[in-house]
Amino acid sequence: MNIINTALLRLVLLPAPLYNKMGVNSRHLKAILGAKLTMDDRRPNTFQQLQRNRDSKPVKLATLVTMLWSALMGAFFLVSFRFGSNNETQLTTYFIFYIAILASVLIADFTSVLIDIRDNYIILPRPVSDKTFVLARLLHIAIHVCKMVLPMLLPGAIYMGLNYNAGGVAAFLLMAFMATLFTIFLINACYIFILKITTPEKFRNIISYIQIFFAVVFYAGFQLAPRLINMAALQGFDINQHQAAWLLPPYWFAGAWQQLYSFSGNARLLTCLALAIAVPPASTWVVIKYFAPSFNRKLSMISGSGAEAGQPRSVATPAVKSASSAYSGMLAGLLTKKGAERMAFLFTWKMMLRSRDFKMKVYPAIGYIIVILFVIVFTKQSFSIQDIRLQNNQGIITSLMVIYFSNIILMSAISQVTMHEKFKAGWIFFTTPIQQPGRLISGSVKAVIAQFFIPIMLVIIICLTVLAGFSILPNILFGMANQLLITAVVAYITATRLPFTSPQQNDAGNNLFRVFAVMLLGGLLGIGHFVLYRIPAVIGILTILSALAAWLVLDGISRQSWKKIISRYQD
Repeated sequence: MNIINTALLRLVLLPAPLYNKMGVNSRHLKAILGAKLTMDDRRPNTFQQLQRNRDSKPVKLATLVTMLWSALMGAFFLVSFRFGSNNETQLTTYFIFYIAILASVLIADFTSVLIDIRDNYIILPRPVSDKTFVLARLLHIAIHVCKMVLPMLLPGAIYMGLNYNAGGVAAFLLMAFMATLFTIFLINACYIFILKITTPEKFRNIISYIQIFFAVVFYAGFQLAPRLINMAALQGFDINQHQAAWLLPPYWFAGAWQQLYSFSGNARLLTCLALAIAVPPASTWVVIKYFAPSFNRKLSMISGSGAEAGQPRSVATPAVKSASSAYSGMLAGLLTKKGAERMAFLFTWKMMLRSRDFKMKVYPAIGYIIVILFVIVFTKQSFSIQDIRLQNNQGIITSLMVIYFSNIILMSAISQVTMHEKFKAGWIFFTTPIQQPGRLISGSVKAVIAQFFIPIMLVIIICLTVLAGFSILPNILFGMANQLLITAVVAYITATRLPFTSPQQNDAGNNLFRVFAVMLLGGLLGIGHFVLYRIPAVIGILTILSALAAWLVLDGISRQSWKKIISRYQD
């Protein structure tokens, strides 16, 4: 263990005599916590997972990296002290940042700790008492939270120390502790609610979607807030003038800090203090007392059959073909040839929908690109919806940007379709009697196009047609054909492995090439499209030629041999 984990372990073991009186074996407790903290230090956190190469050295300093990122985020929170005309407004903004970021980080990194059920198989069969087991789990969670919370609060505490006295720092830390309790309550309430309305099997998927949502929302906030915020108005803003402030728990903590710091006796501040002191412990007690038993029972079912204790397993019934399967089957029939290509299409389609690893890599990127496109197009001072309706030069440029820029979403999915955390299961492809393995690659590429390109283009067609009329449709179709051509060319060069048969790795070279190729080809085709935009006959002929070229390139992908494909796995 590193020095930080060692110090935290010694700290939580200081009341060892008290633990022994409670019936806890302190030696067992120390051994369990030591093993858990060592594993935590070797488990990559969210930031390291995005950059980690499977062929690189094992992670050893995950704890230090986590604490460093937490400290940087805490330093960012200090920007809240530039907003508002009084302490309550500034601290309300600070605690909004703190609760939101802490919740998102805990959901991203804390979920693996909270729903880790390996203890049930490793520790429970050992001669370890139930009290020791439960206390070890609670202390591990407390240590995990402290490693994120303490560095995150350090910049704020330093700011308080420089601008207020020691009493201000103490009040700040007390309110931060209450805000942390309240955040943990919110997360547990979220988990309990999810388990109440869904099955344990779907729990992890829903948590993944929550993580993706938080990632996109925060990225959008960082991109849009500086462009939309009126700094002069914010600096004069006073949250006390708004009755709705009472609905914001961060306002309670801000008002409580002001009361503890000034001892003004103001009824409003006293109410904030009472709420800030009473609500977090009370909400935590409610969760532990009434909701935790059913939560733990369902949590233990996540890796099981999903049946409640005491209830019989459901008898298997013939599968009913879902609407999604019918839709994918229809597209496979239209876009692929029978045999290996169609099988690869359907396999890739289902894997993209079911693979948590794929969704965590691709879906946030889609959100980021949509945000960037929104920033580029809709935050321009000269932009107007009327330009698209009139199809003047500004409207044409905007329309082409929307069409061609969306291709980056497709490239994001193409770059991940060959990778998976359980890539060794891909051995089955190499044992099949397939004469042209390139059909597996072309089938997977077509599945990506069908799942990501078609819905995006339908949205663009509907939006631009509503704004500019059906006269814009030939240009949209030409843009779509060019998009398919770009995708086919880039896939021909970079999608050189079978679907989901490679480990997750830092494919920086290919990623850079994809971005460069999309920008270069998209820019050249976009410029040519702009020049020919108002010549419908030429646009129609070029649409046919571009679509034919894309089809020929995809057909070229399907003709690749085993010798060429296997050589790529040996590089």
